[in-house]
Amino acid sequence: VNVGRRDSPPAPHRPAPAPVPTSPQPLGTGRTSAADILAAMEQQGSLDSLAAELERPTAPVGRPTFERPSPTPTPTPAPVGDEFSEKLDRIQRMLESLGRTSRTTHVDVPEELFHVYTDLIEADVDDDSARHLVQKLQAECGPEELADAEQVRARLADHVRETLQASGPIDARPGQRRVVALVGPTGVGKTTTIAKLAANFRLREGVKMGLVTVDTYRIAAVEQLRTYAEIIDLPMKVVTSPPEMRRALEDFAGLDLVLVDTAGRSPRDDLQIQELKSLLAEARCDEVHLVLSLTSSLRGLQTTAAKFQAAGVTNLVLTKLDEAAGLGSLYSVARNLDLPVSYLTNGQDVPDDIEPARVERMTRLVLDEVKSRESRV
Repeated sequence: VNVGRRDSPPAPHRPAPAPVPTSPQPLGTGRTSAADILAAMEQQGSLDSLAAELERPTAPVGRPTFERPSPTPTPTPAPVGDEFSEKLDRIQRMLESLGRTSRTTHVDVPEELFHVYTDLIEADVDDDSARHLVQKLQAECGPEELADAEQVRARLADHVRETLQASGPIDARPGQRRVVALVGPTGVGKTTTIAKLAANFRLREGVKMGLVTVDTYRIAAVEQLRTYAEIIDLPMKVVTSPPEMRRALEDFAGLDLVLVDTAGRSPRDDLQIQELKSLLAEARCDEVHLVLSLTSSLRGLQTTAAKFQAAGVTNLVLTKLDEAAGLGSLYSVARNLDLPVSYLTNGQDVPDDIEPARVERMTRLVLDEVKSRESRV
């Protein structure tokens, strides 16, 4: 056994050459006869033909013949320069498209109202609403009015005012029990808002009222509301199911107002929205106020409002005005959500940082925000 050397395949079997007959020479003689020469020549011819036969390649006996497959031709890669040029062309097309969009934007906004448009945008009015206002001003104002900043501002105020909607505060009347629920996503200030409402109705207006909470997901929220209820001497019920909701409202039958605090629900969780809907259906609410924070994006507010419509939303409560990037979003919300606003909140203090929504007040907030942007230019 040869160690370290790969075994070679067995050599092909070759037939042994036939023995060549030889003519014995007479012993003791040194001569070569003519017959001997002819015999030698015939013998050499046989050997040559035998050698040629052996040199012809033949398959090994008893083994299959394998042919080495021809190599697959490797495709020639595209030149790197061509790929790079294609990417550059794609980027160029994108830039041209953006350029066309930018030029279209400037065409839509007339030059004499461009400063109004930019002030609205900086006041946190969404682009579509700002463009809508500018186009209405352009259609109604002549060249002289457009040159007068005060007239333009007056026209702008009219259009903002006609878009905003306010329902006013909750109407609590003696002897007519009213059930009002606050709903909304997490983190918008529902519990703090309901505490502000309860304190104002109980301490300032003397309304006979009670509290119901279904926010059992957050123990701290329940304890917070219970603390407020004890301070202002309000009865409070904690419910977890529709039957408990029905019994709680039966106990509050002699009151003038019942405020229902609900747990924050994700607008993306349809199951939670349906649970909320069943609870409120059992409560037979007169009003359902959707609490939204102005710190959220307009798109987020639209999505949330659309999802909570299943719970029978009738009004909006807009919170965290003190934290909003700009109060121009009041106009955007009014134009895109199409729900009347009942209350505005602008801080955490109970019971002070809340006010009933008024169209004139909201119009002034929007225009003051726009004016403050103008004064910075």
